[in-house]
Amino acid sequence: MITSLKLAIVGHANFGKTSLLRALSHNSHFGDVSDKPGTTRHVESIKLSLANNTDITFYDTPGFEDSLALYDYITQILPANTKLDGIDKLTTFLQSPEAENLFNQEAKVIRQVLNCDAAIYVIDVREPVLPKYHDELAILANSDKPILAVLNFTSSKEQNEKEWKRLLSIIGIHAIIGFDAVFPPIDGEEKLYKSLALLIESAKKILDNWLDNITRIRESRNHTANKLIAEALVDVTAFYKMAKSDDKQAVTDMQNKVRLREQKVINDLLQLYQFDSTQESEENLPLIKGRYNADLFNLDALKLMGIHLTKGFVSGATIGASIDLATGGLSFGSAALIGAAVGSLMQTAKHYGSRMRYQLSGYSKLSVDDVIICFLSLRLVQLKESLNYRSHANTSPIRLSKLDKNEWQKGVLPKSLKVARRYSHWSTLNKGTKRNDKKRQSVINQVAQQLR
Repeated sequence: MITSLKLAIVGHANFGKTSLLRALSHNSHFGDVSDKPGTTRHVESIKLSLANNTDITFYDTPGFEDSLALYDYITQILPANTKLDGIDKLTTFLQSPEAENLFNQEAKVIRQVLNCDAAIYVIDVREPVLPKYHDELAILANSDKPILAVLNFTSSKEQNEKEWKRLLSIIGIHAIIGFDAVFPPIDGEEKLYKSLALLIESAKKILDNWLDNITRIRESRNHTANKLIAEALVDVTAFYKMAKSDDKQAVTDMQNKVRLREQKVINDLLQLYQFDSTQESEENLPLIKGRYNADLFNLDALKLMGIHLTKGFVSGATIGASIDLATGGLSFGSAALIGAAVGSLMQTAKHYGSRMRYQLSGYSKLSVDDVIICFLSLRLVQLKESLNYRSHANTSPIRLSKLDKNEWQKGVLPKSLKVARRYSHWSTLNKGTKRNDKKRQSVINQVAQQLR
């Protein structure tokens, strides 16, 4: 059994080799990705360390640029009337002058393949099958190394998958999987590593360990993400401000604090999933920087999320989820009481009766509406779900996944979160925060569990 597995990522220029490595390493910073051919000019590597001093090292190689001429050149330099094995043909080429001149890039690829345990040949299935690809594969097949063919960009409508599979069969490469680096299938990594394990039996233990490691990382990351979201929700739920009913500036200040708290948890989630928020423009990530059409306190955005508004109230919600257009998503205690009386919801009014204690000298307790908190939770859960399955090779705008209608969308806070209303010192947005309060941590854990 080997303790260090070396894999060469090879293929034609601009076929998505670096993108595949970004997806497999979960590293959006690895290498350079561009539509221009020949972006990778040198061999770059990335090591994935495992337990018991084992590891997997990927080598990103330059793309073949002129395989037709190289194939002819290798044929020409072979001694006459000699029968050389494939690997001897490549060794002869690497010892020739042109390996350092005209075919310098191709020589880098061949040397790396010969120094690895196997090669992963990346194919852009959108490309038509041309003679140069036949010669390219024929050259690599001479390496006597196991080759796994990865069909990239399979999500594209225009593709030539059948033609590529036919070519691979002609060359004698039968280990083939589909793995779109930008939109990989959920079980894509598992299939890729299991295919490699069949090709390299001595590396099966390493590959199985890495698959187990990927599963553990995903579970741990999802657990941490739920706690980050839960803490943000507790912060916003326990947040309050004493203000007069006509104090619009107090409303604006409070909204801005909530927006900043949302921004913080978004940044935390991006960092957790190893996506860099500084690389995302305002257009790429609509949740960032409070864009108007996706703002947390924008009623049109609420409607787009499927939260139905009727006469200023949220359908199916308690009176605590009322939306007062004057306060823009924030509720004064007195406003809630009036709304409850109008709606004949006296039981709910009793719940808000305690707020009357704060109405001294014309001041009331201003807090965030239930429906806004529900809206916030939806956005954050959707972002988490999108990041859970987002490839690090994906440079397109983040699209939020759709969630089934549930308790959150109805505008009703779960009991585990409602209790935060009574403990203002739980919110980091208030003064005198006690973040390590045991009951606060317990509620955060309960909310995180419900988010699962």
